[in-house]
Amino acid sequence: MATAFELDDEQAEDAPELTDTLSLEKILSGKNLAEMLTSSALGTIGQRVIRDVEIDEISRGGGSIQDDGGDGWLSRYENSLKIAMQVREDKTFPWPKASNVKYPLLTTASVQFQARAYPAIVDGSNLVKGRVLGPDPTGDKKARAERMGQHMTWQLLYRMPGWEEETDRMLLMLPIVGCVFRKTWYDPIENANRSEMVSANDFIVNYWAKSLESAPRYTQVLHYYPYEVQEFIASGQWLPVTVDDADGNDEQALGEYYEQHCTIDLDGDGFPEHYVVTCTKEGEIARIVPCFGIEDVTVFAIGQNWKLSEVFEAGRPDLIERIVRIERRRYFTKYGFIPAPDGSFYDMGFGTLLGDISSVIDTMLNQMIDAGALQNAQGGFVGSGVQVRGGNMRFALGEWKRVDVTGGSLKDNIVPMNAPGPSAVLFNLLGLLIESAKEITSVQDVLTGEGSANQPATTTLALIEQGQKVMTAIFKRIHRSFGQELRVLRRLNRDYLDDEEYFQLNDEEAVEIGRADYADEDLDVIPVSDPSQVSDMQKIVRAEAVMGMFNGDILINQKKIREDALNALGVRDVKAYFEVPPPQPDPEAMAKMADAETKAKDAESRRMTAQAGAAKSFTDAAKNLAEIGLLPDAATLAAQAVEESQEEDLNEPDAGQGDVPGMDGQPGDAGLPDLLAGAPDGPVDGMGAGFPDDGGAAGPSGPAGPVGGPVV
Repeated sequence: MATAFELDDEQAEDAPELTDTLSLEKILSGKNLAEMLTSSALGTIGQRVIRDVEIDEISRGGGSIQDDGGDGWLSRYENSLKIAMQVREDKTFPWPKASNVKYPLLTTASVQFQARAYPAIVDGSNLVKGRVLGPDPTGDKKARAERMGQHMTWQLLYRMPGWEEETDRMLLMLPIVGCVFRKTWYDPIENANRSEMVSANDFIVNYWAKSLESAPRYTQVLHYYPYEVQEFIASGQWLPVTVDDADGNDEQALGEYYEQHCTIDLDGDGFPEHYVVTCTKEGEIARIVPCFGIEDVTVFAIGQNWKLSEVFEAGRPDLIERIVRIERRRYFTKYGFIPAPDGSFYDMGFGTLLGDISSVIDTMLNQMIDAGALQNAQGGFVGSGVQVRGGNMRFALGEWKRVDVTGGSLKDNIVPMNAPGPSAVLFNLLGLLIESAKEITSVQDVLTGEGSANQPATTTLALIEQGQKVMTAIFKRIHRSFGQELRVLRRLNRDYLDDEEYFQLNDEEAVEIGRADYADEDLDVIPVSDPSQVSDMQKIVRAEAVMGMFNGDILINQKKIREDALNALGVRDVKAYFEVPPPQPDPEAMAKMADAETKAKDAESRRMTAQAGAAKSFTDAAKNLAEIGLLPDAATLAAQAVEESQEEDLNEPDAGQGDVPGMDGQPGDAGLPDLLAGAPDGPVDGMGAGFPDDGGAAGPSGPAGPVGGPVV
């Protein structure tokens, strides 16, 4: 039962003053403009929407004014879905309940395409990458581009529910009907970006529109449950409208509404603006919002074109002479399969290309089945002279029955009907048609995994490359459309993303991103998918070829070669393969190193011991000189002892502990270093000859000589 939601008295008092025209300031206020317009203006807009939808439906062959004769776009669309879903209709020829088999030609082609396209587009958690535009001397742009790519990938997979599932369904419908749309928008209730697939049947555009960008209008048929409409009204997004009663027996059945992107001159300046108008199928307006922003308006002022935002920032709106252009914001992305040769808006799918062939194949197949059934069932004529006693006869094995034949033999009275069975000509023709259809759809045996086991790999690769020619062109169109969808999502992030948001992808550390990262136009976003490589075999063979040609080449990045090879094999955690632990040292080398360290330590110990002994010798000699009163000589020897203790001898000392150059063993009282020039007369006897002048071994100890001579 239809229901209307009404405003209460308090809401009615707060309603703004109604008018037929609005200023640009009010238009860009972000509110529902339908709340500011009079009922007369809303009625005019609603009836215009209904009229435009009827005109566009007629162009598609689905209007009530003109009959398309079963050959319009809508008829082909519905027929393609029937063929793909193998819908069987009642058949009465050549007899009731005759064979009615549907050969799954279109079903196989669409499933094979979807099986190859889906993993090529949705390749794990690697969907989007940023692209730097212009110079980047500091590398800041590259870092932002990487953050944007990871963030948008995270949004598509985890923040936008249903995106991946609807992508799967979209890639299955696309080869059947040839055209599917994707809508991407910001949901203020959820405070998040959302995306949904829109079938071509629910996206009404004039059949002869040149493109989505240049079409003056396009309409989406919305399907909402009554509770969803009530949420829109309660949140203030919609005006109270009558709920569509699609099924009188189900109060919660889906209802249909129109959302038309069109041009209306609401400010009365003679230049129409872009708006999104939502209404019921009867034309009752629920919502009107602008489909442009202040930065999308180009005006003419001071002899040149300016962005309206620049004029407002300068505070000189009085200099505006006229509006030159208003760019419409884009929310829909068209995914096309094969462009229509007649230049129409809707692309073609396998359903259109294979419709007639599929119908002929089904007819011939059913004819051969009926012929075989007729041949197996037998039948014919029985003469009136044959008299069979009793009712039905049943024969046991080897049993003969008696019958009465009044004229001639029994075989002359029974004439079977000639049923030769299935025709060999039809069978050969059926095979020809199936092969022709496979050439159109590129569903060859080698692509479905049914190639010869003895076939060389190079031959298999060549057949795959040849069989993928048609598919590669289609994948490039999908790749291009996916890039357009990503740009829509990028603009939504620029306008609605929080100033700070954290996301985490692939169990890595959380990354911070904000609206400012999407503000500049010096970055672009593109899909990671490669339309030239749509099969795992192509990726693997190419990676092997690169590795075979450039492995070990110092001019080629060897790490990159191995990364590509791992990615081609479908390895997920590629980084883990490059976290190589340090190599274990050779045991023999470790033993040699330890032995060398031991010898070095022994040599150092001997050197330090010898150096300490020499220092002690000088210290003892200085002490003896001090005791006999030769203080200057004692000071000289003490300084020499200190210097000897700090000296680092680079040469390995001789074997034997305590060996010091110029001394043989521990010095004794036998003599002193040759510090005295001679043994002049003095109060004390001389100390003997002392050490030789060449610093050799100490001589034999002699009698004490005179002391007190000059110091050398």
